[in-house]
Amino acid sequence: MVKPSMLATDEVVVFRAHAHWKRLVLPVLVALLTGAALWFLLVQVVPSPQDQAWQRWSLAAAAAVILLAFAVRPALVWAASTDTLTTQRLVSRRGVLTREGRDIPIDRVHSVSYRRTLLDRVLGCGTLVVRTAGDQSDVELDDVARIEKRLLQIQEIVLGQEIPAEGNPRRGTADGT
Repeated sequence: MVKPSMLATDEVVVFRAHAHWKRLVLPVLVALLTGAALWFLLVQVVPSPQDQAWQRWSLAAAAAVILLAFAVRPALVWAASTDTLTTQRLVSRRGVLTREGRDIPIDRVHSVSYRRTLLDRVLGCGTLVVRTAGDQSDVELDDVARIEKRLLQIQEIVLGQEIPAEGNPRRGTADGT
């Protein structure tokens, strides 16, 4: 996330977004299945807390490791990763403990395109590909929610058209001009 203190004086945030919620489906399923398996094992396989205490603690520890590795960690990575478009740059931030950031000045953008699988089309997301001048010419933002709207917003800024910040409706005529 780009802090307001990191924005230039005339820079306005157009949108700020996390990856699409589809990235959280697998971690949620892992959490539910792990919880259900732990409950089944504690109730059916090792039901006696007095006689089978070490087995019960072993199962709980294994479930905790699975939850941390395959449910909590991916959810934290999703929450800590953001893509932000301002009137002057495209900002991508990734990472929980170690942060990785990438800022692309809008005036360096040559083209913007996208890719969508069938599932992406159903869910309204996709991969946004931004081509820039320079050594690392392609920047891919995976699982961008509302991909067509985001593509249009980037193109409007690249073309120098006036667009409002997200959440602020356009003022003017009915056609948005």
